Amino acid sequence: MQRKVYLLLSTLFTATLLSCSKSDDNVTPAVTVTPKSLARSWSFSDVSVKTQAKSYVIPSTIIKSADQRIFGDDNTITIDSAGTFSYLEDGNKVTGKWKLADANTLVLTDVDGEKSNWKVNSITSTDIELASVNVDLTKGMTNGNTTVYSDEENNVGFLSLVLLTSLDKKVGGPFDMTNEPQPTSVQLIMKGKAK
Repeated sequence: MQRKVYLLLSTLFTATLLSCSKSDDNVTPAVTVTPKSLARSWSFSDVSVKTQAKSYVIPSTIIKSADQRIFGDDNTITIDSAGTFSYLEDGNKVTGKWKLADANTLVLTDVDGEKSNWKVNSITSTDIELASVNVDLTKGMTNGNTTVYSDEENNVGFLSLVLLTSLDKKVGGPFDMTNEPQPTSVQLIMKGKAK
């Protein structure tokens, strides 16, 4: 009898051990941004528009055109550790203030008081990836009113749609946009290098 109990307990113990395994979930550690890690000049030449269906990489030739730049004349922004940023626009220095809203959200406020929120997806001493707010394009369609969008959402939505339009074969781009999924949401993803 004792032998049967011992075998039963041994079998249950072994089965329990074998059923335990390491988690296969890839847990991405949270990005923690500090003023020191942000304080440098960042040049952005890799921009994507992410929709609900896919991401579109915007060719650097399009980003270099005057009306497609996100940060000034050369798409470079200088962030200092004192809480200010600057970039050149039409040869003039434009300044503003920045702060961290949480561990990984950079808030830029320009001289006119307009704010833009950028989630820092990743940051090293040489590379940074920023994501704009995600804009739900259906919000304005439901009631036919575009005033439901904040200024920031209007800016991100407008620039994203212009960039997507610039990819159409009709204007020399690589895609027939009539065959692409109709975007219901858009977000800008920007990768930069430290200068």
